[in-house]
Amino acid sequence: MRMISQSDFPQADRLEKVGEVAIAVSQGNFSDVSIEGVIGLDSGGRQGRYYRLAAEILGLIVTSNNHSELTALGKEFSSLNTSSARNEFLTRCVLDSIVFQRAIAYINSDHPTEAQLRLWFLKFYPGAESTAKRRFSTFINYLNYLVKNKTIVINKDNYILNKYIGAAVKTKTLLCDGISDKEFKSDPKVGKKIKFEVQSQKLDRANQIHWNLVTAKSLFLKNKNLPAFENEIIDLYSKNNKDIVLYEMKSITDTNFVSQIRKALSQLYEYRYVFSEPNACICIVTNAPISKKDKWVIDYLNNDRLIAYEWTEDFKTFECHDGSQKLLSYFSP
Repeated sequence: MRMISQSDFPQADRLEKVGEVAIAVSQGNFSDVSIEGVIGLDSGGRQGRYYRLAAEILGLIVTSNNHSELTALGKEFSSLNTSSARNEFLTRCVLDSIVFQRAIAYINSDHPTEAQLRLWFLKFYPGAESTAKRRFSTFINYLNYLVKNKTIVINKDNYILNKYIGAAVKTKTLLCDGISDKEFKSDPKVGKKIKFEVQSQKLDRANQIHWNLVTAKSLFLKNKNLPAFENEIIDLYSKNNKDIVLYEMKSITDTNFVSQIRKALSQLYEYRYVFSEPNACICIVTNAPISKKDKWVIDYLNNDRLIAYEWTEDFKTFECHDGSQKLLSYFSP
């Protein structure tokens, strides 16, 4: 996990307007001044810069030479049509930002009061205390946004994580660390392939259902006293002694089921190779059971490819067929 820097802390107080930055960019506003005008601020570009930087922290845009562009996350957010969908998506972006990853892990384990949160934040911030106090004001505003949508609840002055608990228990690992003590494949040709796959994964991960699957599965693993890890390529993986399972999450519909399964299958084989884990169990996780017309897929996956298949319809409980249960062993639902 990388070190925290001062640039990881947003200075833009109103989270809703941070989301509006992505909308502004999608409409052709690329500079701080033009973004500021669209989101309803007037400071000669100063506030526009703060909000643009906050949108970068949340992964919605990237900027070079005062010219902003949407990321895969930003494009997905901009395509949402309802305030509830945008609120949920912004919540996800906050929970995935490096500062709030640490914060919600602390909240989930300690259930602190606001005073305790403030003390934690002042120690956590990697800069002057006077600056930390100013950044805490923005930080608590974002937390209160999470309280408003009931991701966090306050009970007897204690902050308690109420939803998306899996986001607090998963651990992000560096790509160069591999999965275990085995060597990460470093052949230049493989490296190029990995780079392409990372870009493909960014598009997949922008999907909200995909993120919900990762978060729900992380909590499932935690409840079984198993670790939940993710890195830049693999959606999720876990270990139990020397046994390893690699998960690929896919958002499926009636029309894309077979194509998504084929994509997941090839990705899992590639991950097992580049991370030097030929014996790892591999598992596809989706948001729906296999339909009657596609029942052949489970036989193909379980018996021919030795790949497990799991699904959840409520993002709480997971199910699988007998063949997958045997393949997954103690990792199974």
